[in-house]
Amino acid sequence: MKKLGLALCLAFAASAFASIPASASDYAFRLHNRANGYTINGFYTYQNGKWSENWLDSRIRPGEYANMDWFSNEGNCVVPFRVSWDGYGADDFKVDWCKGVSNIYMKDKGFSWD
Repeated sequence: MKKLGLALCLAFAASAFASIPASASDYAFRLHNRANGYTINGFYTYQNGKWSENWLDSRIRPGEYANMDWFSNEGNCVVPFRVSWDGYGADDFKVDWCKGVSNIYMKDKGFSWD
């Protein structure tokens, strides 16, 4: 996979439950909220020395997910991301997006992906 780039866009469909066809992008993924009692209110990526605008236009409650998409295949493979929560603050993480990230699972502590 080529590097991820500046042209960061969100393809957050009409709701957190809308689906994006597999052919929409090579870099689509789902952000899952598997935390108990915490609602996700923000998702941000870090490139060129600054954090992006919030990718989300609505909250992701426990047990819900949002479909997301980079709409780009240029830039760095390892791009830090930040997730913010209602009543908690934010945590920063890193993942190698070039390894075919399809799902990110936010948990009570940390995250996992596949």
